[in-house]
Amino acid sequence: MVTSPKPFAISAYPRQLSAGGLCLALLAPHPAWSDCTTLAQDIQNAARAGDLPALAGHATLIPTEPSCPDDYRAKLARVAALGFIREIQQRLTAGAPLTAQEDLLRQSVGIANTWQAQALLGDLELDRKQYEAATLAFQEALNLINDPVATPKAPPEAEIQSIFRKASECRLLAERYVAVPVNHRSGTAEGLALTSVRGWTVQRVPLPVTFESGSTAFTAKGEQAASDLADYLLKQNPADITLVGHTDDRGSDQDNLALSRRRAEALATYLREQGYEGRIRTEGAGESQPIELDDPDRYTEEEIWALNRRVELVRR
Repeated sequence: MVTSPKPFAISAYPRQLSAGGLCLALLAPHPAWSDCTTLAQDIQNAARAGDLPALAGHATLIPTEPSCPDDYRAKLARVAALGFIREIQQRLTAGAPLTAQEDLLRQSVGIANTWQAQALLGDLELDRKQYEAATLAFQEALNLINDPVATPKAPPEAEIQSIFRKASECRLLAERYVAVPVNHRSGTAEGLALTSVRGWTVQRVPLPVTFESGSTAFTAKGEQAASDLADYLLKQNPADITLVGHTDDRGSDQDNLALSRRRAEALATYLREQGYEGRIRTEGAGESQPIELDDPDRYTEEEIWALNRRVELVRR
């Protein structure tokens, strides 16, 4: 079932998109930067009016306007990009389909990469069931939210949690394994590997460690996921982890419980063989804890079964 995403709450936008409209007061350049001041006012006026052609034209001047300091250019570009997002959200609220907004989303990202645009692109790919592309977009949204420079005002925790869930769901359903991104400056894993995102603590991560039907043998995708998890644990070296196996609701409760335990133990054995020396607790939940989906209506019954056949990494 194809559904349009819920519009972001006004409070989820940075201050420039508050209920009072697009306000650049906090970003206003020094009065001596007359040309930059004019450009900022033009961008503000075009954004308020929803004049996207004018907004796009003004945005092209941001990189070349000599009176704008470099750090101010980035802020001004973000305001221009969010002007597109505001217009898109108004159209979605009025009932327009998300698919019709793709060109505007791409234009927004071309001006400045924002979490709002990446989250909407993730929703777009999720509606198309392009799960690999959706995972990448949602992970990028999480990275941008977690960066206080790219996102000065973080969205509510409920919004962050929703994006994290959708990223997890899409990664589970993607035909190929989707790795977590690595920050090229720090070398640390991000996206679904983040342990917290702007104050929201990640406690459970559904792992795309998939198994052959009725078996504890990894699929090709599952083996890649297990290998990536081992590499992450060896680098982060947590003292202990908990792995919880789950199954779908087909079969008997007793059989599903036993299978979920064996799958958690199979992953634990693999991690030990790869060199992880921390304590590993394993649990089996069988079918008793179906995955908490962001929007169950998005998925077919087969996809929901697949989402429930999972192992979760639990952080106590």
